[in-house]
Amino acid sequence: MSENNGQGSDDEPRTVFNPQPAPGQEQAPPAGNATGSGWGSPPQEPSAPEPQQTSAAPLAETEFPGMTSFPATGAGEPREVREGDVLNHMYQVRRFIARGGMGQVFEGVNINNEDERVAIKVILPHLARDPNVLAMFRKEARTLTRLSHPALVQYRTLAMEPQLGVFYIVTEYIDGRNLSDVLSTTEASPAQLVSLIRTLAEGLAVAHSLGAIHRDISPDNIMLEGGRLERAKVIDFGIAKDLDGGSQTIVGDGFAGKLNYVAPEQLGDFGRQVGSWTDVYSLGLTILALINKRDVNMGGSLVDAVDKRRAGPDLSPVPAQVRPVLEGMLKPNPADRLRTMEDVIAALGAGAATASVAPPPPPPKAAKAPPKPKPATTGASDEGKQRKMLIGAGVAGAVVLLGGLGYALSSGGGDETPNAAASVAGAPVPTGDPLKTAQAVLDGGLASVSCSWLDVSDLQVQGSDVALAVKGVAGRPVEAQNEIGKLLSAKGLRAASIDFSDVSQISPNDCGPIEAFRQIRAKGASHLSVPQVKWELAPLPADDPDAGKLGAPVVLNIDLNGVAGDIAVVGLEDSGQMTFEPRLDRAALEPVKVSPDVYRFPITTTHPGWTGVFLLYGKGPFDQSLLNGSTGSRGGDWAQRFLAEARSKGWQADTVWYKTVNDRPD
Repeated sequence: MSENNGQGSDDEPRTVFNPQPAPGQEQAPPAGNATGSGWGSPPQEPSAPEPQQTSAAPLAETEFPGMTSFPATGAGEPREVREGDVLNHMYQVRRFIARGGMGQVFEGVNINNEDERVAIKVILPHLARDPNVLAMFRKEARTLTRLSHPALVQYRTLAMEPQLGVFYIVTEYIDGRNLSDVLSTTEASPAQLVSLIRTLAEGLAVAHSLGAIHRDISPDNIMLEGGRLERAKVIDFGIAKDLDGGSQTIVGDGFAGKLNYVAPEQLGDFGRQVGSWTDVYSLGLTILALINKRDVNMGGSLVDAVDKRRAGPDLSPVPAQVRPVLEGMLKPNPADRLRTMEDVIAALGAGAATASVAPPPPPPKAAKAPPKPKPATTGASDEGKQRKMLIGAGVAGAVVLLGGLGYALSSGGGDETPNAAASVAGAPVPTGDPLKTAQAVLDGGLASVSCSWLDVSDLQVQGSDVALAVKGVAGRPVEAQNEIGKLLSAKGLRAASIDFSDVSQISPNDCGPIEAFRQIRAKGASHLSVPQVKWELAPLPADDPDAGKLGAPVVLNIDLNGVAGDIAVVGLEDSGQMTFEPRLDRAALEPVKVSPDVYRFPITTTHPGWTGVFLLYGKGPFDQSLLNGSTGSRGGDWAQRFLAEARSKGWQADTVWYKTVNDRPD
């Protein structure tokens, strides 16, 4: 979808609805005038292929300056970096430090500021020549360069040196020793252990909130600046896994980490679901190694390693003050384990007022809500079957910590949406039955959660403790979790856990439209779905209007069973651009009918990122001026105008979301 209702440059990325006949049917001409019809307006002539970047063109320089693409074929093989080399006229290599599985590590200095010592990791040449590997590193760098916490190594840049033909990562230089080197000589009191766990957990919580887990927490990846435990830093996020479900890293979705310290799910147990809980487990083993003053004995063969994790490590040497926390961190089953670093911090805090740390309450299991229908409400919820997206889910359970914090949410810079559910917390709910109380609070309260379209997929209640799983999309998942916790707390219920692993993070630019559409949300199963959530961008065929570009042929399923009145379809992009498709009505859908009232509609999307599709139905006609334009062009009173029109005509809305990615660069 492009700016100006499809009237911008033909080279702009956009989503185009391309009705095609179902097998065995003739293509019917589109209804209405196709001119200026947004999604359905292909350019008059195929667009020229986008120019390819060269080594002189910086990539994403606002995120990591100096990063450039590699020289074209024939520029020569990369040579090894040597002491004295200067990379990109910025970093001079001073001395060799170590060699690892991904490359060599050197100490260096910023020649423009010789007080700035850095560590330089030079990527192995065969990895640097692989475009897929480079794409993974670039994606990863967008997260790593945003990490900022005293307990995390600071990443400076990811770049390519064009003269030497090498690809490298620059981090701050930590003058000290790693924990592995001093395990046998380091004495840590119970108070120091608590402080160290808290420090590292706080740093890793920041990484998780930005969408990355480490997957290789171990003593040799904990640096002690100046040799001091209180100045511990987590290093080597080089194999960190971007938690956005479509992404990969240098190690993909496979095993990563050292066998002694990896979590059971990294070895194939418990559905192989890797998340914040994985770092929790590895951190627990790292602390145990410090207590034992030697590496833990959790390795051997893969079979041995699995068996040892199922049996559990020996915690008898662990001081009483921290034993309950380590027990919670080292549960083999991630469902029983402390799930997040915030949970670890909360468990430490719970013991501050007593002689020992109180263990977390067991997950409530006494009562369970009846299963709800499985609508494809957002589409993004289905992506959880392929992966767990934990940007924000890294704070599951942290609502207890954050419950008293308020925040201001910008709804897209001008789409001021009335909060129709602002009084939900005060709405009457059943009393005496905690399960019914929780159901009533959530049924009414999810509509008030800012910038989200959410459903409860599982609900369990024991006493006043509530454990629930949520699916859908949210612009700020952490704040959404916080709001749900406060909704429950207002009715005397405690959020023991809120699982957001099936909630996908969308752009905050979408907040204004999604909040407005949500206020006329239809009840029951969604009438929109997609067969898969993630779609790979690939070169479009020669007969496509956008031949030469990358695009994804997304398939939209529209089920109009039970839908009364006129219909309209609106698209929403990451940028906040909203586009109305005027040609999509019941008559125009006939060529793509696959069964009574069920239609399969192709969409060509040529931009990466999330796209939301909304189905409006009710009394027409639909005012195109309300359903088009960017955040800035819609005006500050857009939400009020839209809702007034929607309510006067009885409109209802459904949505589905899908993501287009370029994980396999073409």
